[in-house]
Amino acid sequence: MSQHFPDPLERPFLSSEEITDSVRLLLDERIPSAKKGIFLTSLHQRGETAQELAGFAKALLRGAIIPEINRAEETPLLELCGTGGDRAGFLNISTAAMFVAAGAGACVVKHGNRAVSSRCGSADVLEALGVSLHLKPSHIGEVLERAGCVFLLASDVHPTVAAVAPLRRSLAAEGQMTIFNLLGPLLNPASPECQLTGINRPEMLRLYAEAMGLLGRRTAWAVHGEGLHDGGGVDELSITGPSRVVSVRATPAENFEKFSITPADFGLETALTPERLLGGDAQANASRIMAILSNQEDGAALDMILLNAAAALHVAGRASSLPAAAGLARESISSGRALRSLKLLQEASASAAR
Repeated sequence: MSQHFPDPLERPFLSSEEITDSVRLLLDERIPSAKKGIFLTSLHQRGETAQELAGFAKALLRGAIIPEINRAEETPLLELCGTGGDRAGFLNISTAAMFVAAGAGACVVKHGNRAVSSRCGSADVLEALGVSLHLKPSHIGEVLERAGCVFLLASDVHPTVAAVAPLRRSLAAEGQMTIFNLLGPLLNPASPECQLTGINRPEMLRLYAEAMGLLGRRTAWAVHGEGLHDGGGVDELSITGPSRVVSVRATPAENFEKFSITPADFGLETALTPERLLGGDAQANASRIMAILSNQEDGAALDMILLNAAAALHVAGRASSLPAAAGLARESISSGRALRSLKLLQEASASAAR
């Protein structure tokens, strides 16, 4: 068993054994942070492969706390999230979309953390919404069954990863990205069969879709939204313009498809300006999500939530077409079932809190 990191710059990819050893060394507090930093920086400089993304995720998941979830086999688990890092400052779209998808009958297990590159992360806004974050692992399945959705706090379900947290903060302060900036959406310990993941770098869509396929996702979309006035993009489907998608379907061989979609494909209008999509701090975002789920706010933010929830429902097999999925998402809000899912999560998480 090697006690030294391999040099990523000397080879086009790391073997599975090298990945396992590298993760072991990264989590070993006896290894100097400088050596870990050089390895992570070199790996990102060379460019991570799909096999490496999946390999690092598998190695880290071996140390994760696996939630106890029992459900009907015909109802797949669904994850919808983003890598972060787009700096758009939008409302917590995928978090709100979780309740819409759950209200439409999906079984959503969302995995996330507090804000790193934004003012308000998924955990921050859920806490402001009155959701208890620290759940007993043995009760997670009960919460999911009652509410149709559950949130897994990354720092709780990945206790071993805490060993690299100071190094990650140090590198981030220097503006240095690493593989850990990409791994978050791949580390859901519930191993969802279906996944919609937003990517902040469009050139990585195929790579990310391939990694999700290697992790056993039955159906998955890697998406990147475009259409912002500054030429930038977002790590979710966009209501302000077209979105790029790379999908993977395990059928038994992995099938990839690359395409673009627009709001019109869901029966929605394109928003001409993104200002109403902008979010604030946790309390401000929580208030707006409550207003949207309560049928008290319409416009671009509502449509963007509908867009992403509909895509997630389609990925999960709840609707055979995008317009039909959009109808399910809209009805989830108008009927009050999305809001009910949030209220049930508040109640169920409180009783399951550590």
